[in-house]
Amino acid sequence: MLEQMIRNEDVEELKEVGSGTFRTVYHGKWRGTDVAIKRINKGCFAAGPSSKQERLTIIEFWREAEILSKLHHPNVVAFYGIVEDGPGGTLATVTEFMVDGTVRRVLLRKDRHLDHRKKLIIAMDAAFVMEYLHSNNIVHFDLKYDNLLVNMQDPSRPICKVGDFGLSKIKRNTLVSGGVRGTLPWMAPELLNGSSNKVSDKVNVFSFGIVLWEILTDEEHYANMHYGAIIGGD
Repeated sequence: MLEQMIRNEDVEELKEVGSGTFRTVYHGKWRGTDVAIKRINKGCFAAGPSSKQERLTIIEFWREAEILSKLHHPNVVAFYGIVEDGPGGTLATVTEFMVDGTVRRVLLRKDRHLDHRKKLIIAMDAAFVMEYLHSNNIVHFDLKYDNLLVNMQDPSRPICKVGDFGLSKIKRNTLVSGGVRGTLPWMAPELLNGSSNKVSDKVNVFSFGIVLWEILTDEEHYANMHYGAIIGGD
């Protein structure tokens, strides 16, 4: 059971901070608090036949809301609730707002250099939360520096938290059904080669290794390769 239902009239969208085909994320306010509002776009709720991806988007929305409502860790974005009465019947999650955005954004900023100590703190925060997720049998499946969010307001101690649990799964046994889940180039090889439909939480460990490399080098892994070359190992 989700902890909190939030009325659409109680949230205020201040600024769009990210968007995709099926989702838009806003910096907003709720009860005087800065929040992130991730709203499913209206097209997913239009009358008439919906695409497979639109249906998957709604499934992922409810999965993320359910998982986030159960997680309580200083390095997981806080979950405040869901909005069910958005414009056109749209859905939205309301979560903690991380003022400096993603690790990707922080690393690519030219006006702010992260020294080795701060990079280590960010990496340790990410490691702590992955340990927590694995201890609770949750496989994230989409760990990347776009889903690691940062608050740099304390100049001596950045805070890193993980978000976006739409592809996550709860592991009932040692293995969990995988399939092609995640984002290239952070996907583990076993998710790409189709050799098995069952994978372990080690797929997160592979992704974490890629993230560590990116944090330490300030570069994007496989930046100059197209997806076909990554999959083919060329």
